[in-house]
Amino acid sequence: WFRDVGAKALRGKADWLFYRPDAEYLMQPPFDDARFYENTYDTLVDGKWVNPRNPLVAIRRFRDQLKAKGIDLLIIPIPGKPDVYPELLGSDFPSQPTSPTLRFYEALRRESIATVDLHAAMLVAKAAFGGALYLRRDTHWTPIGLQVAAQTIAADLRKNLAWIASPDSTLRRRYGLKTIAVDRFGDIAEMTKIPRRKEIFPADRVAAEQVWDSTAKAPYRDDPASPILWLGDSFSRIYQTDDPKSAGVIAHVARELGFPLASIVNDGGASTVVRQQLSRKPELLRGKKLVIWTFVERDIRFGDKGWQILDLPGDSIKVGGQ
Repeated sequence: WFRDVGAKALRGKADWLFYRPDAEYLMQPPFDDARFYENTYDTLVDGKWVNPRNPLVAIRRFRDQLKAKGIDLLIIPIPGKPDVYPELLGSDFPSQPTSPTLRFYEALRRESIATVDLHAAMLVAKAAFGGALYLRRDTHWTPIGLQVAAQTIAADLRKNLAWIASPDSTLRRRYGLKTIAVDRFGDIAEMTKIPRRKEIFPADRVAAEQVWDSTAKAPYRDDPASPILWLGDSFSRIYQTDDPKSAGVIAHVARELGFPLASIVNDGGASTVVRQQLSRKPELLRGKKLVIWTFVERDIRFGDKGWQILDLPGDSIKVGGQ
């Protein structure tokens, strides 16, 4: 009756729903480097000085930890749905807001931290293709959107890392695709908690492209021996470990490269939790040449557990980050 979709959701145009924190992230003022990216460790947590508000400090520290082990780091912020489709949010929202993530890319480059600009890739794809890149009532991308991301990431890796073309021959795979239709009832629709919500917001049927390992004669599977470790959140989980499985962005990057990846994925936990899990599984870094760290852009401000400074196996954190 009242078109009230609850505290977590926003009702947009054309029967689209948006996750409120995604929109709030875009409405924040641009990052003030001197304030937001200051190199301070002003919170004591379990005897360690950290600044849980500052992603750049945590990323820089992680980059240096990996570099000491001979491993490169690639940072990939994933655009939220309102950043790609702001015109569908409603008349009260700017039709073309300036994404704070653009300033974040600049900050990463000033620190010589490698990154991939999926924001630009998504906008180009949106203009070029007729299909939606994000689900109408879900925070996540469609199979089309994740394939745009996978192709963009793989192209960057081939361009900047010579060893990508010649990994360990034992890891080489021949991958094909199998189209599988799946129904996705949106996570934002579920957040509304409206009675009869599954009648009010019907599921979207999408054609997911499952990556099929022709070498193993089975759907794609991670391989711990891979030279690439992928850290991610629910954008890495969707279609990958839920239906239809092996059809997510990780599998599609592997298909583009011709060899499998290793991964740690935690819904909503890409800012800190995935690194906590890595610190408990040091064997996952064995033989790695690259860590790809992905997270939805709203986590730059709103990441679960903030952006804590963590030890990797064999490392220690000193007061002041020295």
